[in-house]
Amino acid sequence: MADPKLRFEGNLRFASIGHDGCPLNAQDLWQDIVSTLVEKADTAVECYGPPVILFTLPADDEPISNWPCQVGTAITGLTTQQPPLFIEDYRNLYSLSAPHMDALADLHLTYKQLANHARALGYSLRPYWRLSLRRTRLADGGILPAAEVSVFVDR
Repeated sequence: MADPKLRFEGNLRFASIGHDGCPLNAQDLWQDIVSTLVEKADTAVECYGPPVILFTLPADDEPISNWPCQVGTAITGLTTQQPPLFIEDYRNLYSLSAPHMDALADLHLTYKQLANHARALGYSLRPYWRLSLRRTRLADGGILPAAEVSVFVDR
């Protein structure tokens, strides 16, 4: 695992849809969420950042298809709940993050390494963690997908 980076992320308003297991089509679900927010929002709402999968339980050795999660995006603006969307606010976030370069089936290993590293630094873990699905455009115009795992900590 690459060296984890500690970041202050501030406050986050997160719009998401619950999912019974880590979806393989998170990009498609994210697109549906963004479309729903744009169409149904009662005020100006803007989505930003990559598609995010937020897990509310520690990763274990169960298959990733069994992990309950929220698939969504960070938003700005005030909006009301639009079922099936959840709108949640997270305050004063610090994250310890590292790229995940292995198969999704090994995601729990990256989580465990980050969690152990955070504890070794004296941080306590918050009860949720994140998988960000980024895409980087290369010089030749191609797209390189990348995944980053973050555990949220209290300082």
